Amino acid sequence: MQFRFAAGFGGLLLAVLLFAAASVPAPAGAQGLSAATKGAPLPGQGPRAYVNIVIDDLPNLELWSRLADDCDAFGMKTTLALNTAKATPGDYAVMAKHVANGHEIANHTRDHVPVAPGGVVRLRYFDPRAKSAAAVVDQSAGKLRITVDDPPRTVAELDLSEEGRTPTLKQLVEALNDVRGVTAELGDPYYANIHARFLAERDRVDIFFKNGLVPLYVNVAEHARYEMAGGKADIEAGLPGTACQSMVYPFLVTDAVSRQVARELGLTCGRVGTAGFAALGAPAGYDLMQVYAGKPRDLFGPDPASPEFAAKVEAFLKKLKEIGGVCCLYSHGPDEFTNDQWKALLPLLARDKDVAYVTLHGLAAYVTSTARLQDGRYFLPQGR
Repeated sequence: MQFRFAAGFGGLLLAVLLFAAASVPAPAGAQGLSAATKGAPLPGQGPRAYVNIVIDDLPNLELWSRLADDCDAFGMKTTLALNTAKATPGDYAVMAKHVANGHEIANHTRDHVPVAPGGVVRLRYFDPRAKSAAAVVDQSAGKLRITVDDPPRTVAELDLSEEGRTPTLKQLVEALNDVRGVTAELGDPYYANIHARFLAERDRVDIFFKNGLVPLYVNVAEHARYEMAGGKADIEAGLPGTACQSMVYPFLVTDAVSRQVARELGLTCGRVGTAGFAALGAPAGYDLMQVYAGKPRDLFGPDPASPEFAAKVEAFLKKLKEIGGVCCLYSHGPDEFTNDQWKALLPLLARDKDVAYVTLHGLAAYVTSTARLQDGRYFLPQGR
């Protein structure tokens, strides 16, 4: 998969994280955070680090519900990253119980699709009688036209509207492949549920076969606004009285445009992955729209009963306290980290009384109340 990851600590951080997860035992200096993650201890007399525990995706609601119960015993708070399109009233009833206990439901979009995708559809046209071919995206008419030769002759016109036969990119690609001479494919399988109406307006895209498969793109601002605004509205409707303020970007994909849309919607923070910001005390500042997150399986290994696992947890937390760590631990379903694995990990985390385990919104509230904002990033008083 080719995704555009948010700026941050980048590949060096990920490489060291993976090395830390594989090393046995964890020596000093291999704490799961890169030596490049420079920072300063958090100010004041409170916790030395803040960590948010997140479970991604509606299908993992049961796992998150059990984890939230287990976290309650330690005073820890968690976040569920919810893709809302298929959430039922029964699902929201389960969530409401945990929200009442201080846990959080974060926006994970409505349709669980990347908010800043690359080329979403690739297509070409070949007919031995043709001299040229083009794709025309007419947003005002809600149409994708395939034209051939000059003057242009329309050989196909597909409806991009929600009411038409091809409202999603998956359906659009299937319909394109039914057009004689056209070959089409999704840019990535995860783009299947993106709404076709967000294809970016283009007068003419040359798709003649000599050019190979040529990409079409979406209007990122319009697409991201629909997905994030929809997810936020669904959560607030499903959980009356709840303000949805946290964003968890699906597939870790974000860009400057989608982050600006999130801000405009009143979302105050956004979680990415290992290319995010881990240290509030970093000299270069902290971007709340690109919060670091690592998977326990990658950071500590798969066996919580092993001495190596416990050593890596201890070293990871030690490093967080040294750098002013403010970040997330996350996973998806039991194929990545089971409830039993989480239940064994929690006491190891809770043993360090200088680390607070809060919701993603709680993490953001701490950052905004402690650091000062400058040029889109937050700086601790000792940082500048």
